[in-house]
Amino acid sequence: MDAMRLAQLTEGSEFRGVLWLVSGQVRQTKSGDPYWEGVFQDASGSLPSKLWDSFEGKKGRVQKYLDLLRPGRALKVWARVDAFQGALQLTIGAVEPLEGEEADPGLFSPRSRRSDAEMDEEFDKILSRMKDRDWGRLLKAFRADPIFAAFRRAPAAKSIHHAWVGGLMEHSLSLARGVRALAPNYPGLDVDFLLCACFLHDAGKALEISSDPGFDYTTDGKLLGHIHMGARLAERLCDSLPGFSSEKRRHLVHVVLSHQGERSEGFGSPVDPQTPEAVFFHHLDNLDAKVQNCLTVLDRAGENGGPFTSGRDNPLRKSYYRIRPAGASEEEDTSGPKRKVGRSDDEGGADPQPRLW
Repeated sequence: MDAMRLAQLTEGSEFRGVLWLVSGQVRQTKSGDPYWEGVFQDASGSLPSKLWDSFEGKKGRVQKYLDLLRPGRALKVWARVDAFQGALQLTIGAVEPLEGEEADPGLFSPRSRRSDAEMDEEFDKILSRMKDRDWGRLLKAFRADPIFAAFRRAPAAKSIHHAWVGGLMEHSLSLARGVRALAPNYPGLDVDFLLCACFLHDAGKALEISSDPGFDYTTDGKLLGHIHMGARLAERLCDSLPGFSSEKRRHLVHVVLSHQGERSEGFGSPVDPQTPEAVFFHHLDNLDAKVQNCLTVLDRAGENGGPFTSGRDNPLRKSYYRIRPAGASEEEDTSGPKRKVGRSDDEGGADPQPRLW
């Protein structure tokens, strides 16, 4: 497979390589001519793409390639990299099938920078340290349930945060570390309960979002949603454990149903957070999602461009300031985008100039 990656492309360059076709459809120009518009993806990211019916003097190209341009397959692609309204896109010159090859979809999706073994080890350590018998039994039941394999592969979202294979597990572990760090500030919070919530609040996303390239919503994801499916999963797991407290079951299901905040905010929760753990967890979950969105956008922006990222490149439509405070310490982050902050590479002191992400 060609070593060229979409994230490395610049305007005016040429791409030749293998990409996964996520989506596509035929449209019409204002003059009535057909053209094809879609999205191609590799493990580094995705780009919108267009195939014009007339290109370099040749016409009838949409009909010629239409049978090949069916989403859900890998194709050999030759394209020119253009810019449209400030964003890169591929102008397709030609596409070819992969003759005699069966492409692994997993090769075309971004993956967590953390290994499966590393995240499994952290999960098992959390499980081994739980003190409450019921919450410990519940997390063990989740670990043993068939859905856990899909949970480990699933992205945490289609695009907003932790949108990569293994992202749901990475997000959940990040929340667990947040619980350990912040819950002691609020005496009376049930820490083991909150740790269970870290892994079960979004477990329905393993059923809502496909881990195949593009992270499309499944039929059940579109019709039922991850909150409803997650609440049913929580109920099923609790009911599978003899003698499990009905009050604990009620509290857990409430956190699953309310974790996206006040109903008035319109993010999908059918009930408002109404317990101390539910209020705490909603804000922690939102914090992790929003900060990771910021870090990911900054990381993908690289060293090019002005002091602000483009809102067009962010599913939240927000732009972020890319210049870091001079003198900030350099740190290594294994759970999210790697970044260098404000120390010179050779001397370890404060940089004379502010640094860009």
